[in-house]
Amino acid sequence: MRIRLFFYHLKIKDKIFSIMLLLLFVFCIIGVLAFQYFSKMYEDEIYKESAKTLQLTSAVLDKELQKIEQLSFQISTDNFIQNSLKSIIENPKVFETYRTKDKLIEGLVSYATQERYISSLQIIDYYNQTYIAGYNTKIKHNPEEILPLSLSREGANVWIPLENQNKLTAARIIRNKSNLSLDFLGALMITVDMDKLIHGSLKIPSDNGFVIVRDDEIVYRSDFSEFTKYTIPDVENGSGYEMMDIDGKDYLAAFQRSAFSNLTYYHFLPFDNITEQTNIIKIWMVFYLLLMIFLTIFLSRRAAGALSKPLEKLTEKMKQAQKGRIEQSDFSEEKYSNDEVGQLHKDFETMMKKINLLIKENYEKQLMIKETEYRALQAQINPHFLYNTLDSINWAAKINKQPKIYIMAEALGNMMRNIISKKAPLISVKEELQIVENYITIQKYRYNHRLHFTLNTLPDIEHYLIPKLSIQPIVENAIQHGVEVLETGCHITVSISIDDENLKIVVEDTGPGMEEATIGAIFTGEVKPKGTGIGLRNINDRIKLMFGSSYGIHMESKKSKGTKVIITLPCRME
Repeated sequence: MRIRLFFYHLKIKDKIFSIMLLLLFVFCIIGVLAFQYFSKMYEDEIYKESAKTLQLTSAVLDKELQKIEQLSFQISTDNFIQNSLKSIIENPKVFETYRTKDKLIEGLVSYATQERYISSLQIIDYYNQTYIAGYNTKIKHNPEEILPLSLSREGANVWIPLENQNKLTAARIIRNKSNLSLDFLGALMITVDMDKLIHGSLKIPSDNGFVIVRDDEIVYRSDFSEFTKYTIPDVENGSGYEMMDIDGKDYLAAFQRSAFSNLTYYHFLPFDNITEQTNIIKIWMVFYLLLMIFLTIFLSRRAAGALSKPLEKLTEKMKQAQKGRIEQSDFSEEKYSNDEVGQLHKDFETMMKKINLLIKENYEKQLMIKETEYRALQAQINPHFLYNTLDSINWAAKINKQPKIYIMAEALGNMMRNIISKKAPLISVKEELQIVENYITIQKYRYNHRLHFTLNTLPDIEHYLIPKLSIQPIVENAIQHGVEVLETGCHITVSISIDDENLKIVVEDTGPGMEEATIGAIFTGEVKPKGTGIGLRNINDRIKLMFGSSYGIHMESKKSKGTKVIITLPCRME
């Protein structure tokens, strides 16, 4: 009841926040309990698997050392080795004996290179002379120490450590096998670099500890000084594992007794390596908690959204209206509440509907104005009496034998007839070029040799439709701003081609050109066409009005380099 009263007096945002804290607390408790459960379960599994891995490594090492013992037996029974040692005993001072000693060392070299972890291979002969081969020939053994230990094993192999060198030596007495006399011939010692064997050949990580014990005596210890015979567990037989604290550090110790010798292998894995798996669980736990936090916040936001959603929706509509993206279709017949927010929605939609209506009416008026301007432009050149007058002048000039007059009158008449007879806004390229050719005919009589005109087109292109009076006004501008200005004359070229499925018309002249600012002023209307002619801006506006903003006129010009006008139109056939 008290909790209910507590929530009753809170504000909405405080209620949402309180619920969020409550859910977050519940999720955290669940997460901690789940973490403890999974951590315990995974740690038990990790201990078992790690111990199996360590014991497997010890088994592999045991097999490698067994190979060394087998190699020791093979060398001690080798016929060449036996014969060489017997020859040294029988003839210690004969010259041939020196050759035998050299060959003996050569034979040892071939054995010493069989495994890369073999440091050296030595033989002590009957006279205590040493023969050594391998990559580390500086290793020396004391015969007075080696021989008694080897003799005590009665021909079996004995493992002897090298003090502070992390090396093990497999020692064996060499006896004469001929007729099973078993006479003493010498002693064989194979020294194994345990660091190379364990961390190189077996790929055991360098942070793992490794200890080999023989009869309660440590014969090998990796670079971990904390491992002593007093800190390692006692093993009578078999294998196993246990957790150990050595010098304040936790280790998982796995141990295994050798299957063929009196050696015991101890493998120590730092507890930090094992807890890597637990750390992964911790990461997942953190992820779980973050997920719970996200869900809590999400739920709280949904609760607040139920109240703030109408205001957010209205704000979004206002932003869209500010960008000019509100259309009539955006207003659905959605029912709003009767509160202040609902009334704001209704008033805003009513206002936007009226604005859209005004925009539509204004747009239609602009289209009507454009169409009126276009028809007025045509009306400027449509008086029918002008064509009749030109026809009368043409016949009068022919009667009076004035070729220049009647050719000019005929060309102007044809030009006017093409313009008058075509009522549609689109005509063929062929018809537009006839207007251009008639116009050029007239202008050539005016400018004579100063006007040069070239037309580049193909018959297939002549059937495409283009806006009427789209090329001739541009040619007229080129004459007005090029031929009239230059005393040396001007060359005008009209080229028509198909480019990327568009009709491309290029009108290029060798006139005086213009600056970039002048080009911009032409399209903004700051530069007006001469007289009542049709300007580039008018043509550009007509093209965009008919075909869209992706089509129109583009100009390129440089001072004293000429001007190029490029018209881009869609490909439309008659």
